[in-house]
Amino acid sequence: MLIGASTGVLYPHALTEDAVEALGRGGFVAVEVIVQTAGEYRPAFARRLAARARAAGTTVASLHTYTGLHPLFDPYPRRREEGRAALLRAIDVAATLGARSVVWHGPTRRELPAGLASDRFREVLADVAQAGAAAGVTLTLENVSWCLLRDAESVRLVRGWGLPVGFTFDPFQAAEAGVDTAALIAAMGDALVNVHLSDHCPGGPRHLPPGEGTIPWPTVLGQLRAAGYAGPLILEGNCGGDLARLERSRRFVAALLEGVGSP
Repeated sequence: MLIGASTGVLYPHALTEDAVEALGRGGFVAVEVIVQTAGEYRPAFARRLAARARAAGTTVASLHTYTGLHPLFDPYPRRREEGRAALLRAIDVAATLGARSVVWHGPTRRELPAGLASDRFREVLADVAQAGAAAGVTLTLENVSWCLLRDAESVRLVRGWGLPVGFTFDPFQAAEAGVDTAALIAAMGDALVNVHLSDHCPGGPRHLPPGEGTIPWPTVLGQLRAAGYAGPLILEGNCGGDLARLERSRRFVAALLEGVGSP
């Protein structure tokens, strides 16, 4: 399992393109790009970002969408149309960057009171997932505590539809939602293509670097190993712009991986 990092670890202290360069120069050979604005969905920006990544010696493994730009379930039709168009642009940006996956949170419980089993969600998911597959990019749904896809049951429901959809596993979100990580990883199965790493501290700051909270990392990493996961581990804990803190986080995870082994 390769340890990468998200540009979000340097938010808001570095622009996305500068974060990619800093992470590459810091020895991260794989990064996840979080697009922060509508302007960062533009093709010209994607081309510049790809060039910066190459120059820094890193590759873009995944692209994380900005949730607010994708109101695909809003009651106002133009918002839905523009939200869909933005998600399709994100897929194009990922293809330009050479990323193999796009991370999307999917609908919140407020956005879609009918729940994941609604025909509307299945139709929307099929539409954007098939667009991703046509572009050679896997659309992944991330388990998120405040969204509808948050536990093993919801993952099994989506997988039962047989759509070209993958999953991003986030142990922080699982801890915040109070769901079992082993069951969640098992439900994702061979559709698990991406993993985020940040730590959880009940009542404290969110998205801490691994090793600064209460998540039992040897257990979680062991569960991923047992499931045969061999994709990237993306550090997502915000280091407050402190690259030394980020490096400590990487060393912490690397030491644990030596203990649990790696497929």
